[in-house]
Amino acid sequence: MTTELIVHAQQLLAQVLGKDAQFRPGQWEAIQAAMQPGQRLIVVQRTGWGKSLVYFMATRLNRDAKRGMTILISPLLSLMRNQIDAARRFGLCAERIDSTNSADHADIVARLLRDEVDLLLISPERLGNQQFREQVWPSLKKRIGLMVIDEVHCISDWGHDFRPDYRRVMHILDELPPGTPVLGTTATANNRVINDICEILGGEVRVSRGSLTRSSLQLYVFPEVQPAAYRLVLLSHLLASIKGSGIIYCTTTRDCLIVSNWLKQEGFNVEPYFSDVEAEIKINRVELEQKLIRNEVKALVASVALGMGFDKPDLGFVIHYQMPGSIIGYYQQIGRAGRGIDNAHIVLMRGEEDREIQEFFIESAFPKPVEVRQVMSTLRHGPTTRSELLHTVNVSKSVLDKILLHLEIEGLAHDENGVITLMGDGLPDFERWNRVQAQRYDELAQMEAYATTHDCLMRFLARALEDPTNPPPCGRCKNCRGLQSRFVITPERLLAATDYLLRGNPIWIEPRKQWPRRDMVTKGAILKTTNERGLALSYYNDAGYGKLVRSGKYVDGRFSDELVIASADLIAAHWKDSLDWVTNVPSTRHPNLVADFAKRLAQRLNLPYRAVITCVREYPEQKTMQNTHQQLNNIIGAFSVGDGWLPGSVLLVDDIIDSGWTLTLLGWHLRELGVARVYPFVLARATSGQY
Repeated sequence: MTTELIVHAQQLLAQVLGKDAQFRPGQWEAIQAAMQPGQRLIVVQRTGWGKSLVYFMATRLNRDAKRGMTILISPLLSLMRNQIDAARRFGLCAERIDSTNSADHADIVARLLRDEVDLLLISPERLGNQQFREQVWPSLKKRIGLMVIDEVHCISDWGHDFRPDYRRVMHILDELPPGTPVLGTTATANNRVINDICEILGGEVRVSRGSLTRSSLQLYVFPEVQPAAYRLVLLSHLLASIKGSGIIYCTTTRDCLIVSNWLKQEGFNVEPYFSDVEAEIKINRVELEQKLIRNEVKALVASVALGMGFDKPDLGFVIHYQMPGSIIGYYQQIGRAGRGIDNAHIVLMRGEEDREIQEFFIESAFPKPVEVRQVMSTLRHGPTTRSELLHTVNVSKSVLDKILLHLEIEGLAHDENGVITLMGDGLPDFERWNRVQAQRYDELAQMEAYATTHDCLMRFLARALEDPTNPPPCGRCKNCRGLQSRFVITPERLLAATDYLLRGNPIWIEPRKQWPRRDMVTKGAILKTTNERGLALSYYNDAGYGKLVRSGKYVDGRFSDELVIASADLIAAHWKDSLDWVTNVPSTRHPNLVADFAKRLAQRLNLPYRAVITCVREYPEQKTMQNTHQQLNNIIGAFSVGDGWLPGSVLLVDDIIDSGWTLTLLGWHLRELGVARVYPFVLARATSGQY
């Protein structure tokens, strides 16, 4: 590289970051490598080091020298938005092609072909898009001066955030013109992940790796497992004590809402943030991110959807309401804080529910081999569609999508215009899946060890990440300073939080409005009339009434009077004058359980009870049915509605709702007989879809 190029790069750096800006150790060397023909480089550096500067600067220098444009593979839409804003500060014309801007695709592609775009951001999923592969990629690949794989740990199934779609990159790399430089960047890759990435990228791969410790982060852990009510009060205490704005991470979207609503009730200006948050609060994710960046909110209560690439230099704190599943994931999330300030507070809490949630994630990361074999067995009869597969195989839509993705990426199936064709007789590498799953449990154990260690917390993180620099104790964390929490919860505050969890926001059940095609109960797919919007008292096994529901069904054999009273209060608050009588969904496995509860509930509501629905045949439990076709077919013909029904509006009671098809089918039967309106009520909503 010439002296002239180095001078030009320093001038650009000063324009972007200020006249006194200097390259950090390793940055210029990485930029040089990213501009060298044939180089393959992985940059593993701490959050906030400036990995994006490497590829933005290399792109700008390439374009100033009339070289090819850069393709940046990026995993999240929120990350893409931040990257485009950052790229423009380098004077680059950056565009993205994704599912949210399809109306702009034709114009962007035309500008790409005219060489008017310096940097194109795409998701790994786009690499599997048939139209992109056939109409855009053949011309685009000839113009590439640099291929960048951001968050490259996602390409390794040993990585904490493995995404099968990232494996499509392997095929793309083989199609690049000879000599095209390839750059992968990440903050979260240990030796095993780095070695796997090097093997996937192929050839001679250079690794640039630095210290992962963060001097601006002050780490603190509450080691004891605490109930939700305790943690809610503790959160209020922390937000009142810590200056600035930050992020509160929750493991589930449901908990994002529970925590944010509690804090709002406590007077804090916070908002929830998760993948489909706009449907819940009518504010989109971009607006929420900007509110936090402008310090217009104290905190966003976020799922992992707010993570990689979110850049707010003055973010003052990151608090975890629940424990993440791995050190690597935890490091990624706390790395949002303290990038441009000297001190940021990092706090980890532990919940009673943590282990169960993380085990659910681990067990559902890969499809079950038996499910894969069932799908492949069906495909051996000939090409078919996703809808036909769901009708034939008892798997959920999300599991089917996961199976087909793995089969496609491993070259075992092909999807052309929605028609799936099996390719050959091979099977996925199930043994590798098992090894990865075992590794996930090891990572969870390591995270639990972090929560209880007496060692320096920052050094523990660095060692877990296999930091090559062997850092000394940080001198700032809870353990280094011997800090002990002075927080004391009063009985009154604990009672207030407990009451909030019990009587939180109503859980509404939206009525189903049409039958699945091919499984229609009526002539048309659309229901002419539907159930009213239903209510659930709790989420199954949640911190409110959900534990009482679980105990009543599987331990006591009877739902408690406390559940009767709470249910009656909730129903009276929303449907006070709307109901005329009560009935229930029958069960052959627990014939008295729901009927007994419904009778006591009717008495509490001062309404007549009628047992008008009978079960006329045994059927497998609905929770074992995994998709809408299987769920409805499982119960068609299983019930009969007899005499004794009343013509007014009925409260239709069940214990737990999963798919909602039982309530839909029975509601339809009741309305067909002449019942005016059907109001579904359940004690609990199943939680698996909430994780």
